[in-house]
Amino acid sequence: MTWFTLWMVVINTSFWLVCCFGVAYLVRLIPKSLYTKNQWFFKKYPFEKKLYKIIRLNKWKDRLPEWGKVWNFEKKNLDKELSLKYVDQFILETKYSEVGHLGMAVAGFACVLVNPVDYVVMALICSIINLLIQIPFCLIQRYNRPRLLRLKSRMEYQNQKLSDTSRELNRSVYKV
Repeated sequence: MTWFTLWMVVINTSFWLVCCFGVAYLVRLIPKSLYTKNQWFFKKYPFEKKLYKIIRLNKWKDRLPEWGKVWNFEKKNLDKELSLKYVDQFILETKYSEVGHLGMAVAGFACVLVNPVDYVVMALICSIINLLIQIPFCLIQRYNRPRLLRLKSRMEYQNQKLSDTSRELNRSVYKV
């Protein structure tokens, strides 16, 4: 192995680590208000449900690696910590993740800039492979978010019902 080859391995490995972890970190610096205001970006489109059935996303989505632990959030706690606060955080995490994976897919094309001109084709191939790797992660977030929103809606409805029942009970106690 030549020094040049070793140097290119170091440069490219560093690039991909900085690209992926850097983008994942940067999306968390974006104010939360931008994630809540831009619902057009995160809304579910009519074709998505059919697409998820065609690619059978529900069969393989849990087999892909999940790095929520790195950011102090674990989706595996849904059955342990079922609260509105947790579901809201989960929904926000799906937005962070979707934007992060899209950002990684786009930023990956900067790989062309860190490689010598003679290696542009190789860098483009790496960038395209990265893009293809990021797509399933984006799809998983888009698949999960509507389900979480429905869960949140049901929980809010249940909480409202409970508070209405509680109010009714309090009124009936005072009427006696």
